Amino acid sequence: MSLHDQEAFLRSIHPFDLLTHKELKFAVNSIDIAYYQKDSTLISSQKPAEFLYIIVKGEVGEFHNEELVKVYHNSNIFDADSLIYDKTEDSFIVLEELICFEMKKDDFKKLLDLNNSFKEYFINDLANKIQSVKQKEYSTQLSGFMIAKVSDSYLHEPCIVDAKTSIMDALKDMESKKSNCILVDEDGDLGIVTDSIIRKHVLFEDYDKFAPIGPIALRPIISIDYDDFLFNALLSFTKNSIKRIIVKKDKKVIGILEQLDLLSYFANHTYLVAVQIKKATTIEELKIASNDFINIIKKLHAKGTKVEYIAKLISELNEKIYEKLYYMLLPEGLTQKACLVVMGSEGRKEQMLKTDQDNALIISDDIDANLYKEHMEKFTEILIDFGFPKCEGNIMVSNPYWRKHKKEYQKEVDRWVEAPVGDDYMNLAIFFDATAVAGDHKLLYGVKDRIRSSVKDKPVFMANFAKATLLFETPIGMFTNLIAKNNLIDVKKGGIFPIVQGIRSLALENNIFKTNTNSRIRELKQMKILDKSFAGAVEEAFDTLLSLRLHDRLRYLDTNNDHNNMIDIKNLNQLELELLKDSFKIVNKFKSFISHHFKLNLVQ
Repeated sequence: MSLHDQEAFLRSIHPFDLLTHKELKFAVNSIDIAYYQKDSTLISSQKPAEFLYIIVKGEVGEFHNEELVKVYHNSNIFDADSLIYDKTEDSFIVLEELICFEMKKDDFKKLLDLNNSFKEYFINDLANKIQSVKQKEYSTQLSGFMIAKVSDSYLHEPCIVDAKTSIMDALKDMESKKSNCILVDEDGDLGIVTDSIIRKHVLFEDYDKFAPIGPIALRPIISIDYDDFLFNALLSFTKNSIKRIIVKKDKKVIGILEQLDLLSYFANHTYLVAVQIKKATTIEELKIASNDFINIIKKLHAKGTKVEYIAKLISELNEKIYEKLYYMLLPEGLTQKACLVVMGSEGRKEQMLKTDQDNALIISDDIDANLYKEHMEKFTEILIDFGFPKCEGNIMVSNPYWRKHKKEYQKEVDRWVEAPVGDDYMNLAIFFDATAVAGDHKLLYGVKDRIRSSVKDKPVFMANFAKATLLFETPIGMFTNLIAKNNLIDVKKGGIFPIVQGIRSLALENNIFKTNTNSRIRELKQMKILDKSFAGAVEEAFDTLLSLRLHDRLRYLDTNNDHNNMIDIKNLNQLELELLKDSFKIVNKFKSFISHHFKLNLVQ
């Protein structure tokens, strides 16, 4: 193998790809090629490590107390820990004839000193290693807008006037500052007045233009911090259907971010889709708007956007579709006598592509539930036409079981907890994830309050609820080999569901009523239910599994191969395979935590 080939080989292996050209040259000049026969012992407690090994061909087994715990293959590196910490409790034995590169300990440590990123990879914990690999994997895709802050955008000078200022004087002040709106300060409470508000009151309602501006100001205002990410500003624009957002620094207003300035960073027309939904007057116009979601997902994913952000953004748009359709179909007298909720992954804001519907209707106790039957059946049919498949479990508003009075839901919650049978644990789980979309949101709060009180001080119920975390095997072997069937791995059963259900169980136990899995993890970390390092590891593993699943779904989106929750591992590069393996290791560790926390060994 020539020096050029050696350099190319090293650069193809993470973290050697983090080295500069000069550092990589040093690495190439520091390695020698070596050959070892089967059963050769390379490192043990009696034989200290002298080299960093990089496998070209063959296999090496790592043994702990004579038990095989890991197998290293082509392009794998071992054992940096033995060199860094000058000790090992494990033995490394050749399983198949080995051809490898060897780098002396002193040269390896010099490389660590030369490059911090290279060093951090070897000394970080598993969660940070995953993050390090992910940053490398997507850094070439990551566009400027994903790391752009609000402070990087153009901010308009704010026009702030006292509530007692006349409308005419406020307009003159706005004109002098070349602003597009007026912020109205009434004893520290800010409101906003825009051109459309002034036209409405002064031109159409004959409000005196010399009268104080305070009474016509809208409240509350939507604001964002100067140091926040522009992507979060986009989420606020989309969720609230606004054209501008107030920017604060140290709680003081310093500027206004306009919709058009924000869109200069985002080429995916997300906000324009939200506007399309808002302005839609027919079912067909609403359907056209919903068809743009796939393009948004593709563009954001191609630019390296974190999957958590994509999911939240698409969930906001989906909810706008549901909300608009709800008000289109129902007579005005019925809209506020019920609450439309989305559940499952949609309720957790973790759904991206259009998957099965999971929705329900909570009806006020003082109105006939039959009045909603025809409208909700049509609601389901239209969503199917929009591309949201029918739920296999029939968890939809067209099903009377998921369309009933608030008191009936509360009674059902009591039964789910006191005498659960069949799917009752999972029904409670998906309802616990519910988010209100339209109608009277207080109806959902009433049912969730019943959930909170019903499960309190019921450790046996909570153990049975959490037991589903262990329902599926993690597809990784004892030698950290991936277990696939025809190269396919179900990442939902193998990793995503166990994390969702385990975190959901901890959230239910600790009265955390946030629905998003990542948000629940962060709150559990603050409550010290999960320690900081472990919480970070679980969050990284969850994000990795969702990202790899989305990547594979998009690959086959325009074909007849619908893998849904399956990942075809033959499509993964070496880094992605390592990410997947490390994520499944964390899943297994998390399962052990849940089993110990809820004492699942005592549950039949």
